[in-house]
Amino acid sequence: MKPPSAPRDRGPASATRPTVTTQRARATHRAEAIRVGAKRLAKTLLRPLLYRYPPIGLQPERLHVWLRTLIETAPVEGDVVEVGCSLGGTAAYASRMLRNLGVAKRYLCVDTFSGFVPDQFADDLARGNRASNRWLFADNSRALVRGILDQHGAREVALLAGDISTIAESLLPPRISAALLDVDLALPIYDGLRKLYPRLAPGGVIAVDDCPEGYDWQARQGYERFCRETGVAPRYELGVGLVRKG
Repeated sequence: MKPPSAPRDRGPASATRPTVTTQRARATHRAEAIRVGAKRLAKTLLRPLLYRYPPIGLQPERLHVWLRTLIETAPVEGDVVEVGCSLGGTAAYASRMLRNLGVAKRYLCVDTFSGFVPDQFADDLARGNRASNRWLFADNSRALVRGILDQHGAREVALLAGDISTIAESLLPPRISAALLDVDLALPIYDGLRKLYPRLAPGGVIAVDDCPEGYDWQARQGYERFCRETGVAPRYELGVGLVRKG
C-alpha cells in the first residue's frame, strides 16, 4: 500500500491569507469609500441649497493675497491657472472679480476631482501630515464643481481633470500670468511649480497656498525644494509662498 504523501509546504500562514492588520485596513478603506460615495451623492443632489454662496476654501488672508495677485498681474499676458480648486468657490469668486474689472483672461482649474493621489499623500504623511486628512476632497467630482461654477455665473471657467504631477504638459496653457497652487502636498506642489514656472510670463506670479510653518500640510517643503533647485529666493506673505518672474 502506497504511504500517504507528505503535505505540501505552503509557507507561513501570512503568505496565504491576509493578516489581521491588512484585513482591518481593507475594511476601513471599504467603509471610507462607501462614506465618500454617499457624501458625493448628497452634495450633488443638494448642491443648489448647500452652495448658495461660493464655497471658498482659502483662508481669508490668503484669499486676499490671491485676489491682489490677480489685480497686480492684470496687465500681464497669459491665462490664469488654479491647481487644486476644491469645489470651485475660489475660482467663481476670483473670475467674477476679473469680469468686474474688465480683465478678459481664460481661467483654468486643474484638479483630480477625486481627492489626493495615494502615493503623494503617503509621502506627505511621512513628512508630518496626519492620516485623518487622507480622505479630504475625495467626495468631490468634476460634475459637482461644474454645477457650482455655473450656479454662480462662472461658466467661462474651464476645468481640466488630472494630477498636476502626471498631466500632459501639452494640455496646460503656453503662457500664464498668474497661478494659484493649492494642492496641499509637497510632491504635487513641487511638480506643479516645475511645470508652470517655465510658462510664467515676465511679471507673472505663482502663489502657493498652505505654507505656514508647523502646518500639517507639507506644501512648504515642495515650495522650498523648488526654490533651492532654481535659485529663487523664498518669499512668504500671510502663509502663501510667492514666485515672481522678472
